[in-house]
Amino acid sequence: MKKLFLLFLSLIFFATFTQSCGYNIHTKADLPFQEIYLRNVENLTLEPGLQDKMRKIAYQRLAENGFTLTSSANRVIDIQIKNYRLSSLSEIGLNTVEYQVLMVIKVTIYDEKNNKIKEFNPASPFTTYFRTQKDLKSIIADRDIAIESLMRDICDDMVRRLIFETNEKIENSLPKSE
Repeated sequence: MKKLFLLFLSLIFFATFTQSCGYNIHTKADLPFQEIYLRNVENLTLEPGLQDKMRKIAYQRLAENGFTLTSSANRVIDIQIKNYRLSSLSEIGLNTVEYQVLMVIKVTIYDEKNNKIKEFNPASPFTTYFRTQKDLKSIIADRDIAIESLMRDICDDMVRRLIFETNEKIENSLPKSE
């Protein structure tokens, strides 16, 4: 009985909290479009492998947010990694101990006829930092972790823009019924 009461009380608290703070739960039906095709991820930088990491993370984030990924979708996304920079921020005794990773991305959305619907740079440039005082293998591992974290942030912003900022543009691009 006590467990049932605590469950009921927590449900009431959750419902009250989510309704009072402006938080809304969106379902797949609320998406501006259901299916999407991630066609190209192009790396325009000299850093190898960024496009593979970006494709993997973009697929994960789109699927996690309710999009169905299929090559027959009416909406197509192309991603360009336009800039990547790893900068040294601070040194101790000629050894770099703090780094900055900067990345600039461009996302383009097309319709089924390859007409450009929207183009945006997800909160560009995205920046992250990491500290290390270890050997080269550890520096490379820490850098890769920072890059993947940065790409997850970029993809989260991309998905947010797809969901909340493309509604009006996509509705205007659909044929009007007479």
